[in-house]
Amino acid sequence: MRFVDEHRGRYVVALLLRVPGVSESTYYEWLAKVEQPCDRYDVDRALLSNIHEIWQASGGTYGADRVHQQLRRDGIRSDASASRG
Repeated sequence: MRFVDEHRGRYVVALLLRVPGVSESTYYEWLAKVEQPCDRYDVDRALLSNIHEIWQASGGTYGADRVHQQLRRDGIRSDASASRG
């Protein structure tokens, strides 16, 4: 999709989409999400940043369970973990 987006000024979008077999509606739906992401996207990006920082601080030794424990110790709870208990 990025390739199409980068070249849509020089070529017709329909022609660029024909080779990979992607419909125009799929492309324009993707484009709308890229131009105006949902609020959850920002939350997920922040959480991913926190996860990466914890993992780096552990020297790359922490797995998912330890990262999750550290997030909880830091007071960071995802919506999924909050609904589970």
